[in-house]
Amino acid sequence: MEEWKDMILERLDAAYKARFEKDQALIFLNDAYQDALFWKMQVSNSDRQDFTAFMQEFMEIRDLFIGLLVDRYPSNYHEVKVKLEHLRTGNDVAIKFFPNASTSLA
Repeated sequence: MEEWKDMILERLDAAYKARFEKDQALIFLNDAYQDALFWKMQVSNSDRQDFTAFMQEFMEIRDLFIGLLVDRYPSNYHEVKVKLEHLRTGNDVAIKFFPNASTSLA
């Protein structure tokens, strides 16, 4: 499980570093999402709750990040950085994510 988290976080970090190159950042975000889909196929029932919690935060970060990347004049990437650090450290995120049918991985 930690191996998948590390790969996803690595892709998110790469996307953040490439945030001023929209196409590159979107590719890294897509790679992170693909890793999440592969991880989902390997999740056991005992790990399902941890996976779901991680993925809710990941999807929130990904959606926020994509919104900033496609915005012609993005305001600030600070919120992405803060949420990414929360995901990395396992701290609770103040804003809860409620997935809709099109983005749910659980």
